[in-house]
Amino acid sequence: MKKLYIILILIVVAVAHILIIGYHRHKRTNVLEEYIPPANVVIEEMINQQVSAMKLLTVEETVQQLDRMEYYFWPGSSIGAGTLFGTDESGNIAAESLYKQDKIELEKILSSRLFRKALQDMGELPKDQASILLKKELDNALKNYLELYNGFFESRSVSFRRGELADGRPVFTGFRNKLLALMLIAGSLELTDVHYKIKEVDSIAQNQKEEVTRIEDTHIKINYTLGALLHNNLILSSGLYGTSPRKGDAALKPFSDQFSIHQIVDFSAPGTEYDTMVLHGVQELVPDEEYINVHYFEQMTNEDLDELRRILALP
Repeated sequence: MKKLYIILILIVVAVAHILIIGYHRHKRTNVLEEYIPPANVVIEEMINQQVSAMKLLTVEETVQQLDRMEYYFWPGSSIGAGTLFGTDESGNIAAESLYKQDKIELEKILSSRLFRKALQDMGELPKDQASILLKKELDNALKNYLELYNGFFESRSVSFRRGELADGRPVFTGFRNKLLALMLIAGSLELTDVHYKIKEVDSIAQNQKEEVTRIEDTHIKINYTLGALLHNNLILSSGLYGTSPRKGDAALKPFSDQFSIHQIVDFSAPGTEYDTMVLHGVQELVPDEEYINVHYFEQMTNEDLDELRRILALP
């Protein structure tokens, strides 16, 4: 009987202990939930820190750092997260899905405040100076990108390094983002002196696309198409056309009508067009900052891009 009492007492003590711990955990959780700042406050603070740091950068430093991943916010693409990408009979990504991917990549570049600062700063330079700076940075980014890409492709690896190393050095996706950003800047500022460099990148992009098309493994093919190649119809065409010294040619008239001017807010604005997608509860942002112009094509099929390339190659 005595043993039974002891067992009952131990059970009661154990249950009481569990209830007390549960109460304090619940209380502690409620306190944490009450004082955790909403997500938009955290993002706003991050934006403020980045803008403050960017204001200290020279134009050269700004362009150099276009490969830093932290500046490319995931904009919550207007297409929507989790978009399904369809494939055709050959296992290649369908044309409609490729357009969606091109637009997501374009929005990723436009969402970067550092890209906006680079576009502004370089736009204030004489075109010859802007061209020299852009060519230098494009050459460096292309060299680093290709070294990593060729290594991935030879081993058919799909584990692309997308962030940064511990010491802050950028890796594959950073160099790729920088190349896309520089092509968009070159086209927007009409830097005709670098047209031949944009054509070089375009040639590499075409070769990559053809190589990946010949890969039999659909999983590898899709991963390279979505996360590794330089082939983006919207950005390549914008760079090629924008830097072309022949934009006034009658043959290019159909493209001139589509090469749109878009206004985006200054890099230091309290909120950009893309921040509305991540700042919870914010429906509209009306910044008191200046606007800057960026030029790009909103639509560009494979056939249209091939026609643009054909015309630009004419003597």
